[in-house]
Amino acid sequence: MPPPYRNDRAYVAKREALKRQARKTGAPCHLCGKPFNFDLDWKHPMAFTADHLDAVGNGGSMTGQLKPAHRSCNSRRGKKKLGDVAPLKAPRTSRAW
Repeated sequence: MPPPYRNDRAYVAKREALKRQARKTGAPCHLCGKPFNFDLDWKHPMAFTADHLDAVGNGGSMTGQLKPAHRSCNSRRGKKKLGDVAPLKAPRTSRAW
């Protein structure tokens, strides 16, 4: 079986569905609780990403359960388990988004 890749169609479809749902419901980042600005470039630290609850680095599936998170919050969490991470504060930025 080939390894899962980031552009796996099932993962991309699931991530985009999560993004649509978060935009529609106004769901905040599940790690820091701050809202998203969906107009930001995907590389921005406060941009939307899909966080794998069971990290792929720990053997989780690319199409496993996803939650909305900021790019920087998701990166800071890394592959730690949710119970091992204290609630994160949103990163400081030069502007109020």
